[in-house]
Amino acid sequence: MEYYDDKNEKQVQEASAVVLAAYSAEIPRIMLNSATDKHPKGLSNKNELVGKYLMTHSGASVWAIFDENVDNHMGTTATQFMSYERYAKDRPKKGFGSAFYIMGNALKPNAGIAGARQDLFGQPLADFMKRAVRGLARINVYGEEMPRAENRVELSSDKDAFGMPMARIIHTYDQDAIDLWNNSLDDALEIAKVAKPMEAWKGGGAAPGTIHLNGGTIMGTGPENSVTNSYGQTHELANLYLAGSGLFPTEGALHLTNTLMAVSLRGAEQMAKNWSTIAS
Repeated sequence: MEYYDDKNEKQVQEASAVVLAAYSAEIPRIMLNSATDKHPKGLSNKNELVGKYLMTHSGASVWAIFDENVDNHMGTTATQFMSYERYAKDRPKKGFGSAFYIMGNALKPNAGIAGARQDLFGQPLADFMKRAVRGLARINVYGEEMPRAENRVELSSDKDAFGMPMARIIHTYDQDAIDLWNNSLDDALEIAKVAKPMEAWKGGGAAPGTIHLNGGTIMGTGPENSVTNSYGQTHELANLYLAGSGLFPTEGALHLTNTLMAVSLRGAEQMAKNWSTIAS
């Protein structure tokens, strides 16, 4: 294994086994950049699935201002209420996928209150922030995206400081994801209005935001449909393990952290149990 140290000098570290845990965009980049004569398409990429099936959560926000102090500064970025009422995929509206609602998350001046009106700048933004600081509240909705091979990570013609090709992310939402996002905005706005605010509006632009990157090195039952097995062990190289949300073949709408930790721990335990055969 080659790497650059803090003096920008290339070093070589021999290893019996390697674990890549470098984020959903960077793990495919490392594997594709590690092509050799024996692995001309990149590590564990005979099936050309490394980088494929990249997914994100769509993000929708609805804002409301109330004529009372809602203590929106309390906490960090946590949320006071979570709803799974729209999580089922069989809702009678357009679109497909789960939606996860969170409400009452803490708002700070820059990313929170100022972000509620991205169309304002300068004095109009300052006037809005003064008016909204006590009574502003937000509903966030995260939407599921179906895995599609065309959403992917590939190598770019641009290179980093060490001359290595950088990662290019190619991603678009299909109509199901867009419809789910639009329905979530309409639904969240209706919920906000029931609380009788002074005013309420939809945030963001004309297209879904993206958050929580996952997929790209998915796990599965064999090399015909995935990069790794269910432990994160690559099908082609028994001593190469992957960890993180890049393993997810599907995503749901929930935040990834707890599942990411559970899957990574499961892989680590399997690796330790079978170390004598993996590292031989």
